[in-house]
Amino acid sequence: MSTVQGVDIKSDVLTSHHYQTLFILSSGTMSNEWGVETPSDVTAQRGLCARIPCHYRYPSYLHEELRTGIWYNGQNSKSHPIVFHSSDHRKEKQKFRYRTHLSGDLKDDDCSLVIDNIRRKDEGWYFFRIEFVGGDRYSYLPATQLRVSDFTDKPTIFTAEFVEGKSVNITCIFNTTCDGTSPTLTWVTPIDVPPSVSSSVTRWHNTLTYTSVLTMTPALKHHGQSLTCRVRYPSVSSEQTLTLTVQYAPQNLSITSTNSVNNSWVNMKEGIPTSILCSVQSVPVSNLTWRHLGVTLNTTSSSNELWLVFPQVTPQQAGVYQCVAGNEHGTAERVLTLSVEYAPQNLSITSTNSVNNSWVNMKEGIPTSILCSVQSFPVSNLTWRHLGVTLNTRSSSNELWLEFPQVTPQQVGVYQCVAENEHGTAERVLTLSVEYKPEISRDPGCTRTPDVITCVCAARSNPPGELTWHLPLANLSGNQTHGRFQTWQVADGQLVTGTLTLGVGEGEGDVTALCTVRNQHGEVMFAVSLWMKGGVSAVWITVLLTSNVILSMLLAGFFISRYIQKRDARTKETALEILDSTVSSTAHLTAPQVQETERQRTSQIPREVSPVMPVGEVEECDPVYASLRELPSGGGPVRRGETVVYAALKFQSIGPA
Repeated sequence: MSTVQGVDIKSDVLTSHHYQTLFILSSGTMSNEWGVETPSDVTAQRGLCARIPCHYRYPSYLHEELRTGIWYNGQNSKSHPIVFHSSDHRKEKQKFRYRTHLSGDLKDDDCSLVIDNIRRKDEGWYFFRIEFVGGDRYSYLPATQLRVSDFTDKPTIFTAEFVEGKSVNITCIFNTTCDGTSPTLTWVTPIDVPPSVSSSVTRWHNTLTYTSVLTMTPALKHHGQSLTCRVRYPSVSSEQTLTLTVQYAPQNLSITSTNSVNNSWVNMKEGIPTSILCSVQSVPVSNLTWRHLGVTLNTTSSSNELWLVFPQVTPQQAGVYQCVAGNEHGTAERVLTLSVEYAPQNLSITSTNSVNNSWVNMKEGIPTSILCSVQSFPVSNLTWRHLGVTLNTRSSSNELWLEFPQVTPQQVGVYQCVAENEHGTAERVLTLSVEYKPEISRDPGCTRTPDVITCVCAARSNPPGELTWHLPLANLSGNQTHGRFQTWQVADGQLVTGTLTLGVGEGEGDVTALCTVRNQHGEVMFAVSLWMKGGVSAVWITVLLTSNVILSMLLAGFFISRYIQKRDARTKETALEILDSTVSSTAHLTAPQVQETERQRTSQIPREVSPVMPVGEVEECDPVYASLRELPSGGGPVRRGETVVYAALKFQSIGPA
């Protein structure tokens, strides 16, 4: 029998007053005597284990004594079932047998109780009793209350970065203070993931950590699938599920529009509002960018969508656009060709010759091409027109050539190029001018009055030529006077007309006057030969010759002049016959014109002219025209550039020869 401050600790029967006093003593001044450290209540989850922490104290003289530790299910040791008996498990109540054990060692003063597979009916009070071989024994009160709750503990999955095609380790852990029945950790994975799992258990103080590591290589098809870690006890289990987020480079980039997109091509109408959407699939979301002609139009880094908006589309916005998507794992790109339908515009005309303000100037005989081009979509029907006549047309490539193999003055005028498609028309006019060398018109000739001989020289050319009269002692142009010669000049567009007048006087000999018209492309001339026979009573004759070749004119004038001067007193009829045979180069006339000329000549030439006229009498003779024939080298109509000769004769008798 031993006592502690008058308390019999040998007795198995203690009052509640004794329990309280003992607890105070154990936790107070008698720290080296009987005492216990245990919680007032413990909660365990159903199906797991329950652990009631317990550390006891006893008198030091009992340190080497053998002992037995006993846990009771109740508030005192009287008639309560034994939960655990360290010396004889047969004394344990059946429902606790094989389910209880101590987590520590009694020699280390550790009396912590573990009850496996806790059930609802295990709720209640539990206390510890120590019995030494020498007869000392002690019940540590008050008891600890055990509560049982539903199983709520779950394993924890530590998330990792899942990247397509990259191996990754996923860790699942479960912590418990129970060191009884060990739980098992299992994985529920997608079917095509081969199992590769490693497990381990670690302890930190009273906490056991169960760890399971799953190794897998995620694929894009695993994105959005579930991965589950499950902890299982004999009667309960719980699990944690993770939805896989597999990161991958941008893919399935697509472009859609309010207008239909056909094979990366979208067609829109000018002025219509249009929006184009670029979308992509990627994790994480991509940076999306629209680009055009190397310029960034807009960009975004959220939602994997990016709109390209045209409030009113214009032809200038047509072209190739790029949508680029990129994240940390890669990039994707797609191009879109944007076409804009619009009416013809910017119609222009160009030429192998320069075009100046809708005017093109060309040289006669030179091959020339004129291009009409336009901007439109779809392509326009192009047409060249002149004087209301369609010259040629084409309905592709928005270009149309107008060809002149050898341009002629007859092709001058206004030309129209018309472009037309389903959205409208455009038109532009071009004035075509042709430069050519001078050519004598059919108007030149000479007239005679008693006092004045008047000769007219007229020629057409582009640009207008410079007209000059070449006299034996002077060259006259414009409005000038030299002796009895006077010149006047009039310009009317491409026609230049010059007039030469000669006053008739005594002692006049033969005179040859040349008229030349010249521009940068060439020169043309004709000669006028004037001569007389005798002194005051003389016959004046004028001969007009024209030619493109100065030598032939000079020779013709020379032979006519010299031949007539050598003639003696002959009749006018004989002189006409000589002149008719001398002038061999003539202009081409039609058959009726030749017949009329012959008729006039025959009717106007007197059959007999007296070589002697009475003094003081003046006889006027009507003009006489020589026979006009085609050139020996001709044959067919006279063409510009060929040698042409006109011959006109006028006679006037002044007194006796």
